[in-house]
Amino acid sequence: MSGEFHRSRATIAEFGELRARDRILPEPAPATKVDLIYSMMRTQRMLSSQLSKAFTPYGVSWAGYEIMQLLVHSGRDPISILALARHLKRHWTSIAHTLNGLERAGHVTRYQNPDYWREKLVELTDSGYEAWVRVSEALAETADLCSPDDHTALGLLAGLSAFESELRKPSCGVQ
Repeated sequence: MSGEFHRSRATIAEFGELRARDRILPEPAPATKVDLIYSMMRTQRMLSSQLSKAFTPYGVSWAGYEIMQLLVHSGRDPISILALARHLKRHWTSIAHTLNGLERAGHVTRYQNPDYWREKLVELTDSGYEAWVRVSEALAETADLCSPDDHTALGLLAGLSAFESELRKPSCGVQ
């Protein structure tokens, strides 16, 4: 028991001494690539939380928004589930799960390809397009509220793009 701090037995002087020792912290090490990854992941969680608050009123998740974005930019032509999965670099079952929610909300329809019975096609509905417009506006508002100034944002984007390019190199093992 000696040397341990027990609140019930410590005197005020001992408590003050322990508090002073707690404040003496080692100097932080210089920033490393691990710190970069940690910071990026923490930032991603905070941004994800903000986006969830912006998207929830419209019944759309970030994954759903990405799918809707692709469907809008396809000229609202139908896209196969496998093409969505390849483009978004997700497993087709994850895409199908997200589509279930979008379909329940009336934002997309799925149907069998009339030319190839094994393929399912996805199409954005009119209400889905309207939801995409509202969610895009909410995203723009969130970006204005939460983002650094344009000059800083462009610098961050350039740095992250370079980092992503490095990660995609075969020696890194990330595809």
